Amino acid sequence: MNNLPMQLVNTEVVPASMITPAGSIDQAIEQFELYQELKLRLGTPDDFQYIGNKKHPKKSFVRKVQRFFNVSCEIVEVMPFHDENGQVIAWLAKARAVHLGTGAFQEGDGACSYEEKTAEDPLKEKRLRTIHNVRSHAVTRAKNRAILDLVGFGDVSAEEINMGDYVQPEAGGSRTSTYSLTGQATTNQRKAIFSIGKEKGLTKDEVKKVGRFQTKKESTQELTKQEASDLINLLKETLYPELIEMVKAVEQVENTIGGTLEDQSLEVDMETGGLI
Repeated sequence: MNNLPMQLVNTEVVPASMITPAGSIDQAIEQFELYQELKLRLGTPDDFQYIGNKKHPKKSFVRKVQRFFNVSCEIVEVMPFHDENGQVIAWLAKARAVHLGTGAFQEGDGACSYEEKTAEDPLKEKRLRTIHNVRSHAVTRAKNRAILDLVGFGDVSAEEINMGDYVQPEAGGSRTSTYSLTGQATTNQRKAIFSIGKEKGLTKDEVKKVGRFQTKKESTQELTKQEASDLINLLKETLYPELIEMVKAVEQVENTIGGTLEDQSLEVDMETGGLI
């Protein structure tokens, strides 16, 4: 027994430490509110995509989250996935997000198949199904998941959702019914926009400004069905203070620069998706 390691000789039972929160409840709430404020103040309409009745952050917003919270994200692994005949049918990726301040990290995986890249035009579909597009989509999903799991309270990014499996319902209709979003907005959609805006405490003029903030179009009569559906979801899901911030943003642009948002030439950062 004398040759055994000391920890094996000592038979004293030491109670295991309890798993305890890293901070107080107030601190946790403060962190959550900080993330929500980031959405409000640094996020733009182009940073989010409405899928059903839920607003999902896009890659551009996830990159803002990464920079704001001082997070490093690296790709751990990227590999092709083969079918039983040895043909590559998808790409798999794993990413690791690390908080540089504490060293805390979270890994996330992502996958993208060639079947997801579809288009009515065969030539366009061929361009979508390149190795670069499919592989990079898998990488984006992995990075988004790792970052949002680490600091984004489990938000699911828009890039993680396969839109080919999603059926968009008409505003007020059944979630399972098929509804075409091509063509101009319907009268019922335009009525719903102002009705929901009124319920949120907005005036008719403020509703129009929220519409201009979202679509850059002056009138609801100019909206497509898709744009009207997105605007309805925005009004439903967004709190009154956030809507008023959109109104103020429109007023500031129009009062400072003159003209309308539609008149302005805006340059987009291709890396972040944000406006320059």
